[in-house]
Amino acid sequence: MSSEKMRYILCRRKETPRTDVEMTPLKESIEAIFCEQNLDNDCDTIARHMCSYLEYIMDFLKDGDCDSAVYMFLELMESLAYHFVEDEHYGYFDDLYSPDYVSERMMAEFIKQIKAGNLPEENLIQLRDGMQKLMETEAYKSYYVPAAVSMWEQFENGRQLSSFWQV
Repeated sequence: MSSEKMRYILCRRKETPRTDVEMTPLKESIEAIFCEQNLDNDCDTIARHMCSYLEYIMDFLKDGDCDSAVYMFLELMESLAYHFVEDEHYGYFDDLYSPDYVSERMMAEFIKQIKAGNLPEENLIQLRDGMQKLMETEAYKSYYVPAAVSMWEQFENGRQLSSFWQV
């Protein structure tokens, strides 16, 4: 990506903070992951920061706090989808978009909980609704990001998940 184009994107981001979502403390911390300093090859730095949220989600699920786990996951996936398009993440990788692998790992944890019968019905509905909203984003329609959505579709449709994500 040309440095001139990147400067334009960064200026635009500074001039137009997100107003399309409520900026809760959680959302603010998630949005910080997607700052300009974290844009690198394959978006590895963003993925590393997302791993902190993976740990939180796993802990919430282990402790039975499914409300917090689903809420955090959906907020993170919404930001990932938004920034993938708005910040043109597709210009930072060839075939490996590291945040997708983290999103798939998160989804694998939810699927594991669902299969074990540990995700309450209201959380399952919340997760299903959130996945449906993500399917309608430009990021998913045009680029199939976040990959967790594809994984969810496979699970919902009863298709075999990749052997890498067998849960």
